[in-house]
Amino acid sequence: MNRYSLFTIGLLAWCLGQAPMPAIAATFDFFQSSASQNDLANSILPVDTAFEFLGFVQGERLQLLWRVEPGHYLYRSRLKVAGPSGELVAVQFPEAEPYHDEYFGEVLIYREDLALDVPIGPDLTKAEAGSKPFLIEYQGCAEAGYCYPPQKRWVELD
Repeated sequence: MNRYSLFTIGLLAWCLGQAPMPAIAATFDFFQSSASQNDLANSILPVDTAFEFLGFVQGERLQLLWRVEPGHYLYRSRLKVAGPSGELVAVQFPEAEPYHDEYFGEVLIYREDLALDVPIGPDLTKAEAGSKPFLIEYQGCAEAGYCYPPQKRWVELD
């Protein structure tokens, strides 16, 4: 047995000897009932479920697709595309919805699925790009009050 499990057993034995069993049971009931009542914690989806992302190169175009779960949104200003050399790629965004965010103020968001068709030009070939991928960055939130950390995904030139 390692020293942590011996410590845990010793602590538990001490607690059982010091406190009446109903007090310990009530403590465990408190933590269990609190966890099940926390609606926000129970409603948070994994980021790849909330914003399912697919990116691929088709000919001279970079195709970027997000499936946005209901009750979630993407920030337009947090969507960025960088080329294999690290340069920002100009993206033509569709119209976005104005939204007042309590943290970022007035912003534009996408609540629906989002598809971006980004021209990458004929001069960007596999030979020139080597194995360097496109870097896609995005960030979104849940309307329940939770914002996901900024995300980075890479799209290869296959």
